[in-house]
Amino acid sequence: MVNIIQRDTKIKEPYESLYKLNIGLSIDEFEAEEAMLEILKEENLQKRVSLLTMLLNGVMIKGPSVSEVKGLINASLSLDGILKTPRPKIILPNKELLVGVASSGKKGFKTINITTPASFVAAACGAFTAKACSHSTSSKTGSSDLLEIIGININIPFKEKVTILQEKRIAFFSIEDTTPNFAKVYEGVFYAPHAMSFALAGLSFPVKIDALVYGLSHPNVKLSLEVYKEYGFKNVLVYSSSEDGVHYLDELPISGYANIIGMKNGKVVRKISANIKDTFPFNPSNSLKELAEKETKIDNVKASLRVLNGIGLESHTDAICINAAPIILLAGKVKSLKEGYLLAKKNIQEGKVFKLFLEVVELYGGDLNQITNLLSESDPLI
Repeated sequence: MVNIIQRDTKIKEPYESLYKLNIGLSIDEFEAEEAMLEILKEENLQKRVSLLTMLLNGVMIKGPSVSEVKGLINASLSLDGILKTPRPKIILPNKELLVGVASSGKKGFKTINITTPASFVAAACGAFTAKACSHSTSSKTGSSDLLEIIGININIPFKEKVTILQEKRIAFFSIEDTTPNFAKVYEGVFYAPHAMSFALAGLSFPVKIDALVYGLSHPNVKLSLEVYKEYGFKNVLVYSSSEDGVHYLDELPISGYANIIGMKNGKVVRKISANIKDTFPFNPSNSLKELAEKETKIDNVKASLRVLNGIGLESHTDAICINAAPIILLAGKVKSLKEGYLLAKKNIQEGKVFKLFLEVVELYGGDLNQITNLLSESDPLI
């Protein structure tokens, strides 16, 4: 029998990996990294996008492994030297922990902004919070879009961010600015979770974080946690949620099921899959559809601002408070998610959240009159 391919003939990447994935075989970390590097070098945009789509979706259709995800991420972050560049440790008062907050994006049901306002709430509850931000690809308003509309300039000098973080407990870091070379060859390509969604955003912080809260628009939270463990993370909470078992959010919901898994001091805590209303005192009549994104970016922003000001819809407030809870918990301010949720609601009602929010906006160069104008405009849902 004659071999069609001679033993000494090596098929170049990324094609060898694509052939394997096409018949349901796995590729190892080295193969995944080499295939991704070759694709990212491709100068022809159409060919690069096609190959990138084939590789990342091929891994997802087969079922991703830790080694595959890690190889793909290694290659992507190598363009900006993120994994090899020492990240500064920010000195916080009283040896407080810095909690990083990031999300995969590309959720199956588009909502108003939740995680970014939740970060303000967590900061007002005492949690030192570093929020990873990006512009929207599949939703109307990404975290960077929201911040820009309310007047926050996330591109202020790094030293100023550090000072604000030390004084006000919150800082914003643009993923596109941290990984500019990768962003040039990746932005705007994907509208659904892919193989790198399991950890990419949480690895893009330009500073050292002590703990990570990560929202994932996919049910396999265990894989995400295992990837972060491979990168040396010790304290992580990963969650996803869905109301129908098909359309997943990178946030905790006010209805439907949540998948939550954590790691404390390097030890994995058991995974929890539960109906969210069995755990938190939400209004049982509220449903996920009440969180649907609005017609315009401005309307999305106004919905979040009303919550921070204590005048938001009950469903919006519940969603933002429950998503502040993991940040507050990992910062060591409460002992359970329920306690974090209740503390978040209390601080909104007492005006502490809005006070901090206005102070941060001003320090980031924002115009407080813009906030006043946004809040004074009518909202069709109120």
